[in-house]
Amino acid sequence: MKIKLWLFNNFTTKQTVVKNTFWLMLAEGISKIPGFFLNIWIIRYLGAKDFGKISFIFALGALLAIFTDFGLSTLAIREIAGSRSLVKKYLDNLLALKLLLGLISLVFIFLLALFTGQSLEFRRLVLLAAIFVIVSSLTTFFQSIFQACEKMEYLLVSKMIYSIGLMAMVYYVIRQKLGVEMLMKGYIVAAIISLATAAILVRRKLAKFWLEIDFVFIKKTLIEAWPFALIGLTGAVYMQMNTIQLRFLAGEAETGLYNTAYQLVMVIIVLAGLFFSALFPTLSKVQGKSKANFYKLIDFFSKRVVLGVFGACLVLLIFSQKLFFSFYGPDYMRSINMFRLLLISVLILFVNTIYSQALQIMKAQKAYLQAVLWGSGLHFLLNFFLITWWGGLGASFTAILSSSLITILIITKFRKLKQRDLAK
Repeated sequence: MKIKLWLFNNFTTKQTVVKNTFWLMLAEGISKIPGFFLNIWIIRYLGAKDFGKISFIFALGALLAIFTDFGLSTLAIREIAGSRSLVKKYLDNLLALKLLLGLISLVFIFLLALFTGQSLEFRRLVLLAAIFVIVSSLTTFFQSIFQACEKMEYLLVSKMIYSIGLMAMVYYVIRQKLGVEMLMKGYIVAAIISLATAAILVRRKLAKFWLEIDFVFIKKTLIEAWPFALIGLTGAVYMQMNTIQLRFLAGEAETGLYNTAYQLVMVIIVLAGLFFSALFPTLSKVQGKSKANFYKLIDFFSKRVVLGVFGACLVLLIFSQKLFFSFYGPDYMRSINMFRLLLISVLILFVNTIYSQALQIMKAQKAYLQAVLWGSGLHFLLNFFLITWWGGLGASFTAILSSSLITILIITKFRKLKQRDLAK
């Protein structure tokens, strides 16, 4: 009985963070662990060249996802976490806004695909990826409501449904050897099922929502959300830049080898990201009540996350060769050194992640945006030289240099704000 109370209620700040992290870990474990092995199966089934093609298309989709979300999910978490009475207002208006953004995005991608010089197959895949991204964006919005209300157990259900649906679709496509296009359609079907699940849970458990258009509220929300959208865009460009530039500078096969390494690195990114997702709404509440306690929590949790990520990186570094040979086979052994370099960049990236979240909570997201813009600019320029010289290895080394610059800028700004606040 005590365990049930502990898992389904909020008592203290630390207990709430641990409870939320538990549910998020369980949700991601159920969705990502099968997904990780599905990716291995897909990589071995498609081969480096076709996997490079689908990786490039998903990278473009990640950029589209920023426009369809426009920072609304992050803003909703911050505002609803501070006042639960705002749930229905945000649901009604932002859902209508996101549907409109999704429709605009789909029309834009359709016109872009129609007039591009790429093959018919490529254009069809881009359109399918756009549909998948729009459906997933709506699901993410509903999941952000679960996070804001600290009901991570509902997040678990929606992610589990998506994972089961995707496994079934991928299994069917690969068994029947139906190709890349049917694989993309399988992703869409799984995303639609997950969206329906999340919407039903929100409506039954949290708030009875419907579409509403309050122009004053929407205008105010867009003004507040645009820095988050720009942060998301620069972050997505930063994360996907290597894939996009590799596709044009080194070809689809090299892109596939790089993304094979990146998929394994994503295991750490996802697991550590769970903690930050659980921490964000709690820190938002604490910051509004006591800045001193807010900074203490930042210090307390940042040390533990860095130690955890360092340990995970060290283990993966030691066993990297065995992992690649076991998972992907001899055709992907060139990816090992790319993976080792990416591990270093991930460690650097997570040093600044908690501080970047702190800046967003403190409504200093513009400072974070400036840091990412400087890092992205350096990343973009260096890639032209390093990818041309060393392919995927060059892209991996660029990630280390750019993430180091972003980390230095973010921590410097955070320390200045901390000194200012504590001096009052």
